[in-house]
Amino acid sequence: MKNKVKSMLSFLLIFTMVFGASGQAAAAKGNNNGNQGKNKNSSEENVKQWLSEYEFYEDTRFGKMYDKVAINELKRFAKVIKDTNATFDSKALEGEFDKTVKQKGLNDLDSFEQLINQYEQAVQEDYLKGVVLKSDRLLDIKHKLTIYLWGYINKNDFDAPTEVLLADILFNFYLSDKIVNKNAIGILKDIADQSDDKGNRIKAHLNNAVKMTEKGNEFLEKDLPIPASKSYQNAYKQVSFGLEKAGYTFNKEFFESTADSDGDTIPDGKEFFEGMNPFKKDTDGDGLKDNIEYEVKSVISPTKYDTDGNGISDADEDSDEDGLSNKDEQTYKTNLMKKDSDQDGLTDGFEVHQFKTLPNKADTDGDGLSDGDEYALKTNPNAADSDGDGIEDSQKLRKQSIRKSLTQPDQPEIKSVEVEFSAKGNIHNTTRISSTNNVKTTNLHGIIGSPVSITTKSEFEKASITFTYDEAKLGDTAENDLGVIWYNEEKEMYEGLDAVLDASKNTISVETTHFGEFLVVDKKKWLEFWSREMDYSGVDGENETLAKRTGEENSQVAIDTTDSDGDGLYDIYETKGMKTPYGIIYSDPNKKDTDGDGLTDGEEMGPLQSFTVNIFGVTIHFEGFFPTSFPDKKDSDGDGKPDNVDSRPLDANFSDTVIFQSDRPEGYDENGNVANDMKTNDYTEDEIKDLSWMFRLQLLESSFPSILFYEFEDMSTSLFAMGDMEDVILDMINHFRDGTGTEYRNQTLTTEAKEHETTKAYVEFVKKALVDELKKNGGNLAALKFDQSTKNTNEFYNYIQRNASYPTFSTWNDRIGGLTITVNDTWGNTVSVKDFSVENNRFKGVMRVRLYDHFGLDQPDVEKVYKNLAGFRSWFVLQHFDEYNGKYKPFVTVMEIDVPFEGDL
Repeated sequence: MKNKVKSMLSFLLIFTMVFGASGQAAAAKGNNNGNQGKNKNSSEENVKQWLSEYEFYEDTRFGKMYDKVAINELKRFAKVIKDTNATFDSKALEGEFDKTVKQKGLNDLDSFEQLINQYEQAVQEDYLKGVVLKSDRLLDIKHKLTIYLWGYINKNDFDAPTEVLLADILFNFYLSDKIVNKNAIGILKDIADQSDDKGNRIKAHLNNAVKMTEKGNEFLEKDLPIPASKSYQNAYKQVSFGLEKAGYTFNKEFFESTADSDGDTIPDGKEFFEGMNPFKKDTDGDGLKDNIEYEVKSVISPTKYDTDGNGISDADEDSDEDGLSNKDEQTYKTNLMKKDSDQDGLTDGFEVHQFKTLPNKADTDGDGLSDGDEYALKTNPNAADSDGDGIEDSQKLRKQSIRKSLTQPDQPEIKSVEVEFSAKGNIHNTTRISSTNNVKTTNLHGIIGSPVSITTKSEFEKASITFTYDEAKLGDTAENDLGVIWYNEEKEMYEGLDAVLDASKNTISVETTHFGEFLVVDKKKWLEFWSREMDYSGVDGENETLAKRTGEENSQVAIDTTDSDGDGLYDIYETKGMKTPYGIIYSDPNKKDTDGDGLTDGEEMGPLQSFTVNIFGVTIHFEGFFPTSFPDKKDSDGDGKPDNVDSRPLDANFSDTVIFQSDRPEGYDENGNVANDMKTNDYTEDEIKDLSWMFRLQLLESSFPSILFYEFEDMSTSLFAMGDMEDVILDMINHFRDGTGTEYRNQTLTTEAKEHETTKAYVEFVKKALVDELKKNGGNLAALKFDQSTKNTNEFYNYIQRNASYPTFSTWNDRIGGLTITVNDTWGNTVSVKDFSVENNRFKGVMRVRLYDHFGLDQPDVEKVYKNLAGFRSWFVLQHFDEYNGKYKPFVTVMEIDVPFEGDL
């Protein structure tokens, strides 16, 4: 199917070139007529002029991509020749090449097309991983093709699009020649520098290769392209001679060598391939070893002294901004891209310069306390027994406190809570304070502010809990009416605690020997409700009696026992309301299942209970219900699970809870602005030309977007994708062509991204962090819910943000395999949890990692490597050129990965 599409596009290409209007046709004009002689040099002058405006510097080692582009453009030019009867200047043929053509009786076009076929074959056969050639055969073929191209240029007066096309072909010739020579000469130089007895002979060939390459550059500057191409070919021959003298050959095994000559842990073959020197541990001489830089090569190059060109060597940079230079990170064996390499809670620079601890060892003195804990506890991180009392720091009881802000827009009364107790170790690692989502406490009558859940893994005898309140937000509640309640989960009952109110500090405190869920209440409202009596008096022919305390001993009142719907609740209960700790609940006496959740009203409310309890020193008699769920709500706790399938219908375990959101959301930058690579219809023709003159061909072709899409597709499938990923990139380009701008998903792409090593590392890191945090906070998933307004104080969020590396797809295999062209660096990600449950002190759920990227280009993309590829220039024009009025829209690509997790509380 793909080939059919390409054939059709090729037909459209030639059709539009030959018959297109408004000066857009690419054709030879005035062949064999009186104007030919008069104007025959105009194309030559234009091609030379336009070629001189191309940017031949290219910061890449991959020359093959430019040869592939040249092949496609040569085929386009050959069709133009055939369809327009362009003629050839036979004087351009010279020497043995000329004799061979004449002996075989080939006409100009036949021999030209044969050379194109040979060129295509040589590109497939002679390149080694796209960086060097097995021999000079390919360069020889390009030299002959250069002769032919200039023969046509000299003889014909082409129109502007054809002239630009020719300039682009020659540009790709010369750029690929320069790249493969640069790569080969660099390799030969490394070999020559470490050679002994053969060193002089090898260096002689090296010097010749350098001189011939420089000569080729000079020829280009003097508008002598044919001798330039020959010089590049001769330079490569000299490299081959030098390699032979040194005992090397460019073959399949060359880049697969597993030897490690310099002992830097990187095999020689990989170093040669990446442009590093396999005989030097520090190729670029910046003070950082190659293996250190290679691990973070997307940020720091092992072949560049100053990768970002800011005047500071890579060794003196502080890439992760942790206060430790890259060179010092190398010395201390820490990670150049992580602020806290040993994850002890202290940045590497702080450990080295201020705390005097080891940044690559979490517990410098090995006493069982991490360096971060020692800093928090003010102990000596370099002595297992800081005070010399014979007890190791980790085994000593210390009074500590932990505080959490509780202020919420809808519950502003309680500002914060502080917990203090004596324990071993650092209680900040073991103790969690979080707002609760237990409906048994959050919906209680008379509650003040937000209830809190306090959990700890530390052992303690007694703890104090101090709530700080905002007096101005108490409303009609008097300070002296404040009290503290604890929910006894075992008894499923609420207990009033002896509290100490300090009105001068706006605090109320309690002491406890246990943790759990605590809440501040208005004692007056609490007692008023709990002691409130419901009047269920009524008369009926069939009466039972229900003892009702009225102040008189043994008083009895008749109760109407009618149950119209047979749900187990008397009608009078349902109509007059049923008292519960959460308020008065009503249900429909004519419906067995009022809320339609599959549970009868009686099953949800349970039996009427009557008992005496002492709260805040007051003895009250309670008659009412303790429902297991609410008969007037299908989902009592609002967690998305109907009561009939929820094992804990009054304890919210939210599904699809977002626990992490990267700084850059989908389609936007970190400041909330539309991302530059998601913009469209925002560049005029002149603005695009200002980016690079090389856009001229695509702008000339812009009247025929099918041509631009052809270049985009052909580049993508020829250079950047193979196998199933070839179909993926074509599908993405079609989605871009559709112009809907809607979110894009593809299972093949998701699978490829999921199996990538950087994705696996990120997912595993976040999963471990999630499980560890749930173990510490008693399985309170709601406490991890991401909130943009509080992310700066969210420990879980900041731990991931500080230590995790987002997935990125930029290796050699990614480039040729399809992940680089489709995704490259992920723009951001969202992590959520679904299907979460807690049973028998064990939790489980599914963590969903949502990776996303933008399928679009911005200006920096075409100011780097991509500007030299016609397919990327076509992509940029299609997306940004204002003549299209935003017809072709970029979009967000989404890859979602579900990972089960579980753990014990």
